[in-house]
Amino acid sequence: MKRKVIITIIILISCLWVAVTINFNRPSSQQVQDETQSSQQPRPKFTDQQIGVLAGLAISPEWLKQNIAANQLVYGIVKPSDTVPAGVDDYNYLVAADDQDGTIIFFKAEGQTVIIKYTSQRNTKLKAKALTLSQLKKEFYQTRSQKREVDDYVAGLRTE
Repeated sequence: MKRKVIITIIILISCLWVAVTINFNRPSSQQVQDETQSSQQPRPKFTDQQIGVLAGLAISPEWLKQNIAANQLVYGIVKPSDTVPAGVDDYNYLVAADDQDGTIIFFKAEGQTVIIKYTSQRNTKLKAKALTLSQLKKEFYQTRSQKREVDDYVAGLRTE
C-alpha cells in the first residue's frame, strides 16, 4: 500500500514538473505578439504630400522637378465638386498650375500599397501603377540626401 502511494506521489510530481516546464518555456502571448510584429517590416511613415512626391518621382521625375523649380506644382485632395476621371474620387493629386502638358498624378495609400493613376500629354486615359511604400522608400527615400531632396520638394508644393 505504501508503495502505491509513493508511486502515485512520484507520478504526480513528474506531471507537475512537466506542466511547469512546458509553461515556463512557452512564450507568453505578449512575447509572441512582439516577435510577430518585429518579424514584419514596419510600415514607413509618410505624409500624404511625401507620398505624392514619391509617386511623382516614380512616374515622372523630370516633370516633378521642373514644376517644383518653377513653383508650379500643386498638391490637392479630390473634392466631390471636382471634375476628375472615374475611379479617383478619393485620391490626392499633383498637377502643374500652368498645365502645359496635361500631366496629373493621382495617388492614394492603401495599407502598404500606393495606387498611382496618371495621365500625360493630354492623354485622357489613366494609366495605373501600384508600388509599396517600402519600394518607394528604398528607391527614393533611403539616403540622407534623398530624404532632404524629397522633403525640400514637399516644402515647395503649392496647395489648392
